[in-house]
This record gives sequence, C-alpha cells and structure tokens, in this order.
Amino acid sequence: MTRQHRITLTLALMASATVLAACSGGGGGKKTPPPPPAARLEDGFGAGFATAYRADPNAVPRDPAAGDIIALTLAADPVAIP
Repeated sequence: MTRQHRITLTLALMASATVLAACSGGGGGKKTPPPPPAARLEDGFGAGFATAYRADPNAVPRDPAAGDIIALTLAADPVAIP
C-alpha cells in the first residue's frame, strides 16, 4: 500500500468516525419534563392568607389566627403584582 493510500484511508476513517460520533446519543426521543408551575402570589403572604383569599366571597368570615398574615417590613423590596 502506498503512502498516499494510507493517508486517504486514514482521513476517510477519521471522517466516518466523526460522522458516527455526531449521530450517536440522540436521546432516543426523550423529552425533558415541563418546569413546575410558579407559586401563586397569595401563597407568599402567610400560612392562612391564601386560604382566606381563595374563599368564596359569600362565605362566613373567619377569625385570623397566628401566622395567617406575615409582618410588614418597610425596608423590604416591594412585591410585583402581575
């Protein structure tokens, strides 16, 4: 085999190995799961606030309990309302 044939054969093998490497590991059609839904705005204001917020407007009002409403901090960043 001549030197030119060896070089041509080596280049052909390198090219085919590159093509096969690019084709492998395609994932097999696996899809990534969707991200979890974002937390609702009213969930961040205290333990019972979200429950009271989502209650029927004509429901009997309930008395607030400890932890229902978080303390206000004037130095905190404002909450963006969508």
